Amino acid sequence: MDINALGAELARTRLASTRLHDYPGSPPVDINQAYSVQDVMAANMGSAVVGWKIGVTSEVARKMLGLEYPLAGPLFEKFVLPSPAKFIVSSDDLRVVEVEIGVRMKHTLEPRENPYSKQEVAASIATVHPVFEVVNKRLPGDLKDNGCWLIADGGVNHAFIYGPGIEFDPSMDLTTETATVMLDGEHATDGIGANALGDPLNVVVWLANHLSARNIPLNAYDWVSTGLIADVVIMNTGSIITAEFKNLGSVSLEFPS
Repeated sequence: MDINALGAELARTRLASTRLHDYPGSPPVDINQAYSVQDVMAANMGSAVVGWKIGVTSEVARKMLGLEYPLAGPLFEKFVLPSPAKFIVSSDDLRVVEVEIGVRMKHTLEPRENPYSKQEVAASIATVHPVFEVVNKRLPGDLKDNGCWLIADGGVNHAFIYGPGIEFDPSMDLTTETATVMLDGEHATDGIGANALGDPLNVVVWLANHLSARNIPLNAYDWVSTGLIADVVIMNTGSIITAEFKNLGSVSLEFPS
């Protein structure tokens, strides 16, 4: 595998909003090679990395994709939008939307030898937000793929949409935070924070230590999208999706025709 060539091609297709029609050879041999491709892709994007999305936070999903741990992918400034947002998609896009709980960091967690504790991570969070992640692939097929391909493909993130949110308090119980999702005024699905690795804070802890092991800081002001808390929603162009959270407020997204 030519890591540099594949990473550059995945950046090109992401910027052009296109997808490859064929896989460029065999999948990465392991997650280390997959993240190396992802790193090259990010370096070729010409847009700052302003956070991270976390995927496959359920054990069932990890087994299906052949992964031992969740996966992480960069969020690019160009594709991070405040709610209410309009985001253009093509007929070739998956148009998958996930409702999630997002956080924004206030302190940088630098790489270090010892793992970060939940208490340390919680003390480094500034705000918590209702968010949508738009999921899409630059590679062929759907989301039931070899997990290393999904990592190489940037964690299959397309866009990140955030509501205003509230100040984070470490005493908050995000496991019981609920969301009601409406698509074009009709009930689509419901979510609860415990669906994200048992607790969205567990996801942020995992990310901090995952990045630390890769010698990457989790920076102040970084966004973290902590993973799916409800059934995915597949949207058509012209549709509007909203999520109303119990305590965090709401978030809204439209795919214009």
